[in-house]
Amino acid sequence: MSPTPRYPLLARLACVLLCLSGCGAYLEGDITDIPNVPITQREFCAVDQDCVDPELFICDTATSRCVAACRTEADCRGERRGKHALAVCDEAGGRGCICDMNRCLPAVCAEDADCDGDRACRDGACVAQPEPSQAASCEVTPAVVVGSPGLVVDFRVWVRDSAGRPLVPRGGLTWAALTPSVTEAAVAAAGRFVLAEPASEHPAVRVQVGEATCSARVNVLPPDVAEGGVRVLVVDSQTGWPVPLAVVAVSDDDGEQTAAMVTNADGTAWVPARGEVGLTAYHPEFGYLTLARHDASRFRDVRLALVRNPLDRFGGVRGVLPTVEGALTAGSLLRVGVAGLSVPGLPSDQTSEFLVGPEREVSLPVWSGMEAPRLSLPSGAALWMADARVPEVSLPGLAGMCDGALLGGLDPELTMRAGACGTRTAWALTGVLSVADLPLGALQPKVDPLLQLGRVLQGSPRFFSLVARDTPFTLAPTPGIGVGAPDVQAAEYAQPLPFGSSQGVRLSFPFVVQVPSLPQYLGTYLDRAYVLATVGAPGRGLVPLGLGAAGNTSPADPNTDADSRLGRPGHIPVRMAPAHGGLEGQPYRLLVSAVGDAADGSLATSTLVKTFEGPRFDPEGLRPVAMDAGFLSLPESARYNFDGESHQGLDGREFKATVDSRATLVRVEFSTRAGRRWTVLMPPDDVDDGVQVPRPPFGFEDRTFASPLGATRARLHVEVLRVSSLSRREGEGVARLVAADGPRLERLADLTDAIASVRLGHPEVTWLHPEADGQRLARGSAVRLRVSGFRLGAPPEGQGRVHIRLQGGAGCVGPFDMEQGAPTDGVGEFQLRLPEGCQGVGATLTATLVGPDGVPLRPLVTSSRRVDIH
Repeated sequence: MSPTPRYPLLARLACVLLCLSGCGAYLEGDITDIPNVPITQREFCAVDQDCVDPELFICDTATSRCVAACRTEADCRGERRGKHALAVCDEAGGRGCICDMNRCLPAVCAEDADCDGDRACRDGACVAQPEPSQAASCEVTPAVVVGSPGLVVDFRVWVRDSAGRPLVPRGGLTWAALTPSVTEAAVAAAGRFVLAEPASEHPAVRVQVGEATCSARVNVLPPDVAEGGVRVLVVDSQTGWPVPLAVVAVSDDDGEQTAAMVTNADGTAWVPARGEVGLTAYHPEFGYLTLARHDASRFRDVRLALVRNPLDRFGGVRGVLPTVEGALTAGSLLRVGVAGLSVPGLPSDQTSEFLVGPEREVSLPVWSGMEAPRLSLPSGAALWMADARVPEVSLPGLAGMCDGALLGGLDPELTMRAGACGTRTAWALTGVLSVADLPLGALQPKVDPLLQLGRVLQGSPRFFSLVARDTPFTLAPTPGIGVGAPDVQAAEYAQPLPFGSSQGVRLSFPFVVQVPSLPQYLGTYLDRAYVLATVGAPGRGLVPLGLGAAGNTSPADPNTDADSRLGRPGHIPVRMAPAHGGLEGQPYRLLVSAVGDAADGSLATSTLVKTFEGPRFDPEGLRPVAMDAGFLSLPESARYNFDGESHQGLDGREFKATVDSRATLVRVEFSTRAGRRWTVLMPPDDVDDGVQVPRPPFGFEDRTFASPLGATRARLHVEVLRVSSLSRREGEGVARLVAADGPRLERLADLTDAIASVRLGHPEVTWLHPEADGQRLARGSAVRLRVSGFRLGAPPEGQGRVHIRLQGGAGCVGPFDMEQGAPTDGVGEFQLRLPEGCQGVGATLTATLVGPDGVPLRPLVTSSRRVDIH
């Protein structure tokens, strides 16, 4: 029998390195034990010939044990194995075993159709059909809806049994309209209703599951809108509650405000407006939202969904991950795990702290007799030796809906309206790695661990997925947020990790995704691609279930590099678990992202989203999953003038870009140091001519700058999207998305099937030497500085250069100007020598970024040092 593939050391290290970068899933090396799989041969071994029958067993060198092996599925059955039969593979009523990477492993179901008779697939196993009579409680999502007559809403329900565990019955749901304020949709679909007669907020939609009932509250606005203006409804995108006291402002083509009103208790405000205007909703607790070039004469009833400031409050769950394969405690085994809480909406709506957790330093005692290395891990990642204490992980969560059981007597509605609680789906990917022979140099910098992991994940059938569908938590004000410097490291997590002793479900479905031609950024093809397999949880967000990845360096061309086993460029192997933990029956989504970094610190990403039928066991890629369309091209020409006056060919506060003709929406997002956002939605046909960002009303910070002082640029993120329900035809684009009876802005992530984005670098110049004012320097000595977030050189590849001035001191012919056009010591770093004749106390070194015309950037990007030269 051919031996199990042995992976290179670097591949084995991928999971460790992955933790260091806070990404994705984990590789479990060649470990023998899998929950519920008896290993009949446990004698120690060094080679396959040490096993009782090398035709049926191979030696797992990671644990020096013989394990059941196979070439085909028939090798796992009792008639082939004889006295070495595996009970789990021949169990009556079971699904038997599959041959996965030469290992006999229990078959895992992905849907009810995989099970015989009237049984159902739950948590990857065929079980008795859950009955509606087992339902003890339920929850409708969305729980609150405010809108105008004609708005179509698809309600969904989460069901729990008497122990509070998720329950997914097959059928048995009865939906009903309780009042004339809603009617069933003409296109029949379970839980789909249309807002009808005006009414204040009240329970209007009910669902019954067995003896359990739950309802959603609805507020239907009057249908008529006064002439000469626009009615704007402002709601919280995560709860559906109306947002009162928001300022709705109207601006002209030059960004000047012409009118403003404040929303009332039902979240509405009427503002006078005609023709083409800008509409902006401002609220200090939410991200600002601007509709550019809105036709106020034609679309006079608008619904805007705001995203709460992500760093104003912080919290979530904390605890230790369950230990899968608990019998393995050898000191040479390294356990790894990554976990998180589902994130709803577009990833760009949130900060990195919510996507991977804030980073912290941990110690990893791997090599005996040597000092344990200190590693930087995100708070959701854990890395520990199998015989050591399990470290805690902390999972931050986003505000949303919650129930009163968590709040200790606090009013649930007031708590939700304040953004002080939420309910998301907790997920984790865990595994074990043998580190018996890890060299000290294995943890190399500049290695992309997610890429390395994705390349070898197909070859490891021993990853496990954990899911806790209904995970509630509280959020408290983030320390330091009051002064604009949120310290998420000091935040508390009041609720425990919800996994208990769950062993999870194996990532048992390997398959292949055919990736379209990769796009270019600044003349270079993006150098890597990732595939994330997820399941959508309505009202909760996407939940990761698996991963795949490939580079694009050999050669750098439109196709991802060929996998060593498949040998086909443009094809990425993926491995995933089926939906489980109460998410059965929800839609699967594949996210395929092409990624590349630029020298100026900008990040280019083009992503395709595909809803697919579900996981399949196809390790050879005989039926690859093809995406529905190609990647959108990147908005690399995007430019914005942060200054209020004309500068470098742009009017004050003007944005311009040329975008892919297939795009139906452009989003431009500014982010302050405190994580507060300003999002501008633009029609694609208008950005080539330029769009003005309005000035905020008095009393509101200008979030196009990093701080209220307005001295530094905010970070700029430009996205072009293809939204399935929109087109470029007049009235079918952005205006349709935000129309009162439209598809709803809070569903943008569900409606989007392609995104191309560029997160532009933040221009900065930093002195490396001298490090501080007052430092003494020798005459003619070298000084060093670093430039980041800015492409040095002439257009179109470059954005300008750095201008350095020495002034003051005796014998310094000054001011003495030096210009450096390209790095001389590393990427973005410069080293230059002071004039030999320059000396004295209080000399000043000033570095300033300038454009191609030599004019300093606006606002000024500069850094100075006062030094004594002797």
